[in-house]
Formats: sequence, structure tokens, C-alpha cells
Amino acid sequence: MEHTNYIEKAKKLRSNPMCPNCAETIMMSFADKVGISEEQMAMLGSNFGGGMKSGATCGVVTSSLMILGLLGISDPGIVNEFQRRIKENHNGMINCVDLLRANAQAGGQKKAHCDGMIYEAIKLLEELALKKDI
Repeated sequence: MEHTNYIEKAKKLRSNPMCPNCAETIMMSFADKVGISEEQMAMLGSNFGGGMKSGATCGVVTSSLMILGLLGISDPGIVNEFQRRIKENHNGMINCVDLLRANAQAGGQKKAHCDGMIYEAIKLLEELALKKDI
């Protein structure tokens, strides 16, 4: 994957007071790479933030899996590696409600936590996409 600084794009998106949710941010950050407009990518991710708006699987995870698919990566080994590494970094958790609860119990702020998850996922996406020479 050519270097286009997806994290910088995500940071810019998240700096807006009315920033997109986590899933929208990841989708929009890769819009140019996959040839879909930012508006369309935001629409694709709109119902995945907040754990599909229900506290289920974190929107960072679901949107990242969508990006892998859009990059032509469906290898179960890579998809599972992405999820495994996120879980390893977060005490086995990938559900939004659990991640946010653990963050709050540790005294963390929600937006900073979600921003960190976004940047972590983008770095991992770049690494895994490079493995497939995308």
C-alpha cells in the first residue's frame, strides 16, 4: 500500500467538533485508496459506530474489516490476525461497551480512547495490507 498518511487524515477528521464516528473515520480515511467518495464511505460506516449503535463489536473493528474487503483482502488468516491483535491490545475485548467501560474505569476520556483505537487500527491495516502487497 502506498503511503498516503491515513492516520493524518483520520486526525484531521476527528479534530472537527462534529467529528465522524469511529467507523466513519476509518472508512473516510481510506476513501481515496478504494475509489469511493468520502461521503459514500461515511454513509457505509454510519451505522457501525458505537458497536453498531448497540455496544456490540467496536466500529473500529467492523470498519477495518470492511476496508480489508475493499482492498481485496479476505484471507481468513489476515482477518483473524487483525482481530486477534486488537484483542491482545485490549485485554481480549472488541465490544464497544466493554472497551468504553474499561476505559472509563481507568479514568480515560471517551474521545481520546476512540481516537487511539482508530489510529491503532489504521496502523494495523497498513501493516496487514503491506503483507498482501496491496
